[in-house]
Amino acid sequence: MKILVLSDSHGKYQNTFDIIYENADADAIIHLGDGVTDVDEAARDVADVRHLNAARIYKVRGNCDMFSNEAVTTFENIGGHRFYVTHGYQQGVKSAAGRDALYVDARNNGLDVALFGHTHKALLEERDGVTLFNPGAVLKGQYGVITIDDKTGALTFEHKEI
Repeated sequence: MKILVLSDSHGKYQNTFDIIYENADADAIIHLGDGVTDVDEAARDVADVRHLNAARIYKVRGNCDMFSNEAVTTFENIGGHRFYVTHGYQQGVKSAAGRDALYVDARNNGLDVALFGHTHKALLEERDGVTLFNPGAVLKGQYGVITIDDKTGALTFEHKEI
């Protein structure tokens, strides 16, 4: 299973479109806020010109998504794993203490992966069975891919750029 992880597109439609187009084989797309409407528009437009595999698009609201009705944080079951999906501004993830709080919250809720954006900096960190993953910022051409092995269920995390 391939999961495309986007964050902080901030209206950079072309970057969002290009990333989804190049990863149209993704089984799911997750947008971590700050440009949450970009993913809907780009996915629709990609689907108009090429087969888009994504059965589900998960979204949360970022601090710049003032008019969005999306939740700020969700817990999702995807491919047999439990994901914490958030933008991260409420957790204060720009500081080490905020990332620590995110980790503790994920661990206390029995989650395997904590996905967040907000910092515009890619991050991959493993802590006692909880993986913290920030894909970087779409506005800078950065995104992430999570692969779940169909046989073993093992997770692989990649940072990518267009």
